[in-house]
Amino acid sequence: MFTNPIIPGFAPDPSITFYNGIYYLVTSTFEYFPGVTLWSSPDLVSWSYHSSILTKTSQLNLDKANSSSGLYAASIRVNSAGRFYMVTTNKFTHENFICHTDDINKEWSEIHFIAKDGIDPSLLFLPDGRCFYTSNGSVDGVRGIKGAFINPDTGELLEDFHLLTRGCGGHATEGPHIYYKDGYYYLMIAEGGTGYGHYEAILRSKDIHGPYEKNPNNPILSHVARKGHPIQATGHADLIETPAGDWYAVFLAIRVKPRPLLHHLGRETFISNVTWKDGWPIIGDNGYVELFYEEGPNQKESFDYSVSFSHPLESYPYLKVRVPKDDCYILDRDKRTLTLIGEEKINTFLGHPTLLCFRQRGFYEECKVLLSIKELEGTAGITSWLSSDYHYRLQVIKAEDNINISLIRHIHDFEAVTEEITLPYSEIISLKIVSDDENYYFYANDTFIDKATVYGLAAEGTMYNTFTGALFGIYSENGRAKFLDQIEMKTREINR
Repeated sequence: MFTNPIIPGFAPDPSITFYNGIYYLVTSTFEYFPGVTLWSSPDLVSWSYHSSILTKTSQLNLDKANSSSGLYAASIRVNSAGRFYMVTTNKFTHENFICHTDDINKEWSEIHFIAKDGIDPSLLFLPDGRCFYTSNGSVDGVRGIKGAFINPDTGELLEDFHLLTRGCGGHATEGPHIYYKDGYYYLMIAEGGTGYGHYEAILRSKDIHGPYEKNPNNPILSHVARKGHPIQATGHADLIETPAGDWYAVFLAIRVKPRPLLHHLGRETFISNVTWKDGWPIIGDNGYVELFYEEGPNQKESFDYSVSFSHPLESYPYLKVRVPKDDCYILDRDKRTLTLIGEEKINTFLGHPTLLCFRQRGFYEECKVLLSIKELEGTAGITSWLSSDYHYRLQVIKAEDNINISLIRHIHDFEAVTEEITLPYSEIISLKIVSDDENYYFYANDTFIDKATVYGLAAEGTMYNTFTGALFGIYSENGRAKFLDQIEMKTREINR
């Protein structure tokens, strides 16, 4: 028995591979650093954070990247020698690139450029060891899915690009993956845009260069007609065959609850079984998938976790905006403190805020921190974060005999303080955000400050395409702020 999503919260564009008894899956990170989150699982349904792939500025330039720019969909594959490859697009720098590692537990190589045009690259290793690269893009002015053989260790193109298909009739043809099975090359694609018209389709050919014939029963995954269902926008899938010969698809989707056509958690990673009929795959129940499955692998779930300041930050799936700024995050593992050195306001356009974020994984969540008032220099606090343009923050300022607390809302280009209170001075203050499916509730020392609707962070209400999801974060502005012990995150109920 298992529950979707298998990776809850902001975890879009999943790609999966298998090696030595473990499944590995990558998800997109856009304007956040480090880049490309790597997850691992022994059973396809119980996932944990493994590491981040792009951890150095020499691998990843996001300086001045717009919100929801940066790293688009990545793909992960492993060749017969056990070398792992990750290929992705940096939309901000307009480049597709590849890197590799011979040990999944160690650093990845420097990146190697492949091509400027297109997004959503993927790889297929053929039985003879050759590597075929695909992405969307243009060939001779015609847009669609293109492909070519490459040297995966250098990114060098070994032939000119071939146009494999113009798609299956929908717009925004993207997210290609090729699989070889029973004498056919299967080319799976996403269409309809990564929103409520999203779906997955598939084609096949005897020749990897095509021509590709369309599955007469496309789409193979779609919730376009399931209005009112809690799972929407299904697509951008990747297939995996288990050692036992069973097939599964991982894919992105969103949860909409309770209001239709609004979501704030982001695009999440889901899974469903795949069956084959008449030489074509079918995902789920004729393209329909559910939140709960009585059959399948048994899921081991851990809903609560704390980011302990006694452990390296790299042990956790943290996210920073655009640049690492490691000198501004001082971890004292012996004293269990994390000091943030604020340099600018977190609402600075295309800025580099001192802001440490973690994914909001469900509707009913709680995030709590302890802040040292005694050592506070500027302003600091806790935030429900979508971007510098869309966030709520509980701001703390130290005064001589008291503590000033403000709830600040930033929506579009408008910012306002909507509630202010003064608390008696104490050396330590607790800050907490509690969420449900309608609101965020903000507390200081268990004193309720105010609430704010989650739909202020809904992707559908932003002034640009938003591909990320809601995060919890701690921040500092214009000085030092010392946080104590841990960032405690709880799921208040099994809320899927």
